[in-house]
Amino acid sequence: MRTLIPAAGCAALLLALPTPTLGQGFLKRIADRIVEAPKQVAEETAPADTPSEGTAAPAPATPKKASPSKIAYPSQLPEPEGFAAVKKAYDDFGKVRCTSCEGGYAYDGWPVFPRDETPRPYNGSKHILGEFAIGHVHRWKGAESQGSLTIVSEEPVGGFRCRQLLYRLTKGSASAERPGLLCWGYANQFAGSEGWNQVY
Repeated sequence: MRTLIPAAGCAALLLALPTPTLGQGFLKRIADRIVEAPKQVAEETAPADTPSEGTAAPAPATPKKASPSKIAYPSQLPEPEGFAAVKKAYDDFGKVRCTSCEGGYAYDGWPVFPRDETPRPYNGSKHILGEFAIGHVHRWKGAESQGSLTIVSEEPVGGFRCRQLLYRLTKGSASAERPGLLCWGYANQFAGSEGWNQVY
């Protein structure tokens, strides 16, 4: 329809030309294009599995491999293989009875940070871990276990600035440990500013 309006305008202009044969030849070409346009549109919109007249059926296209999705937030980084079992063993090792706790249990494996006067946002312990130097060991005492959290290294992971952590619990001669990952970035699409995010 869009091609018909300019073509009609050109046709009216050409009819006014002093040499009618030039205008008529041009009009014939426009008319031929208008007639052929629906055929071209039909060929372009025809399903790929229906062969057009006089041509062999095209070979089926191989499906495109999906490009790896871009990770927008540190929370979308995957956990290492087998992490769930290691974390469960660590949590079970540090599980202690507690009469004043919800569910009747507390966990010695959860790090305890001292309260100080430094202003930090909500969930500020993550920000403390971002402030510690590489190699720093934070220690705490649980009900039955001694805990430590080591800042092992800082290196990029999935395009984010991340810190590798090592959680360790010791109870007598027995111990349990698990890895951890803390990354800098927006927590999610609703976050107003970047900060340290605990991935696992």
